Amino acid sequence: MIFSFSDFQLDTYQLQLRRSGAAQPLEPLVFDLLTYLVTHRDRIVSRAELLDQLWSGKVVSESALSSAIKAARHALGDSGQTQGFIATFNRRGYRFVADIDVPEPLAQISGADVMQQSAAEAHQELAAACLFSPRNEREKEQPVLAVLPFSHGVGVDQTAWIAEVLCEDISIHLARIPGFLVLSRNTASQYRQREVSIQHIARELGVDYVIEGSVWPMGDNLRVGVQLLDAESGNMLWSDRKLIPVDSLNALEEEVVREIVSRIEPQLNRAELIQLRKRRTVDLGAWALYRQGHAILGQKGWSEESFTEAANLLRQAIQQDPELAFAHAYLALIIAIGHLVGLIRGHEWLVEASQSAEKAVALDGQDTDVLGYAGCAFADMGDLQRGVGMLRRAVELDPSNAQAMTALGAAMIRQGDVQGIDFMLRGMKISPRDNRRSAWGALLARGMLNFGQIDNAIRTASDACRCDDRIFLPRVVLAIAHIHEGNIPGAVDALSDARRIRPTLGQREIACFASRAEMALLQKGGVLAGLPS
Repeated sequence: MIFSFSDFQLDTYQLQLRRSGAAQPLEPLVFDLLTYLVTHRDRIVSRAELLDQLWSGKVVSESALSSAIKAARHALGDSGQTQGFIATFNRRGYRFVADIDVPEPLAQISGADVMQQSAAEAHQELAAACLFSPRNEREKEQPVLAVLPFSHGVGVDQTAWIAEVLCEDISIHLARIPGFLVLSRNTASQYRQREVSIQHIARELGVDYVIEGSVWPMGDNLRVGVQLLDAESGNMLWSDRKLIPVDSLNALEEEVVREIVSRIEPQLNRAELIQLRKRRTVDLGAWALYRQGHAILGQKGWSEESFTEAANLLRQAIQQDPELAFAHAYLALIIAIGHLVGLIRGHEWLVEASQSAEKAVALDGQDTDVLGYAGCAFADMGDLQRGVGMLRRAVELDPSNAQAMTALGAAMIRQGDVQGIDFMLRGMKISPRDNRRSAWGALLARGMLNFGQIDNAIRTASDACRCDDRIFLPRVVLAIAHIHEGNIPGAVDALSDARRIRPTLGQREIACFASRAEMALLQKGGVLAGLPS
């Protein structure tokens, strides 16, 4: 079927959007969205209906739908301001509002029939042509996870109940990870009683990763086991077991879920990064470039080179998809943090960070991760009031957002609020295996020094040093903490270790985290001897 409107043609046979006869580039999902709105143009289509129809049972955040709507409008030369083709009806949904010329036979056919017929015909044509396999077709999309029903002890209602709750809550928390899609529980539940291989599930569901688990009674405890598997190979990527006292089950359930997810997330990112390295940068889509940029600091430590590489990957992601809010937000954060610690210099960097943060919020100001990154960037650029406001909103949207919680605490400390220490500790507890823990620990130790908690600062900075052997920042803070207690040898050793990581470390960078009085103490103790000013 061909729908004509303005100077466009939407061809559901050839799966093309044409403008004045020329094919327009359009992602398959965006094409499906536009087709669905056009064929149901007689009514307002709710967001829930679009999510259900277009993502086929996968659990995704509403920001994914917002991005698809923006991409469809962009392809039509439309926008959220003009709404000449796709109109937004607040709290109700969307509707295609442009006049359409429809071939006469369509008058006797419903929109649902048109979609079904055109989809079937298109599928037959593609299958006959053998242009690509389902796996290759999905390479442009985000990786997909399936959380299978947890096995459990037979005949114990409490065990069955906690297995259901854990499976559901883990799915919900995993769906909040940017760049990944999670199949709905209804879709995954078909494998509750089936003995099939992980590879078979991968073929049937088209998933990249599978999470399975078990709950078994052991005396007064329940043993919870969880494992993450690569769906294509069946190899185990991560596993863990935990004993939960039965009498503390209700109180600990949410904490257990958060701990499991916080350990799965870095393993997923690591596995995806390995896959992305096998593909040339020019072949990577916007999401893949974003994930690579997101992982660079954890992979290579903190240096001018790593910050520059991360920023460049994020710029490439934005170039491919200018409306990818996550890339704008994380670019702003990378630049702001880099400038704060002295690894990125120059006025133009702060201008770019500010513009990127503003763009991210304009694109998706209700996503917890976007608000967490942008809010932290604004705070690091000195706009504490705005940054704290965004970070509070991010935590309200998702109390398990460790980055936003920790960044909120750091910003509160800079405002002189001692409660910021508690927020940072809470955020670090949410994600105990986070690769950012070393940097977070350095900021927390610095905050403790601000409020005279010298012993806690030394302990926290020392822990942060042990978390990551490639970040100089906690060692600088440890040196400052040691000088507070008059431990000059300790301060010298800490700075020596910092220079092992960063041989070019100078007094200017140390001054980013030391007051004038502290710099004077370091100078007086000879700790800064030999360091460039």
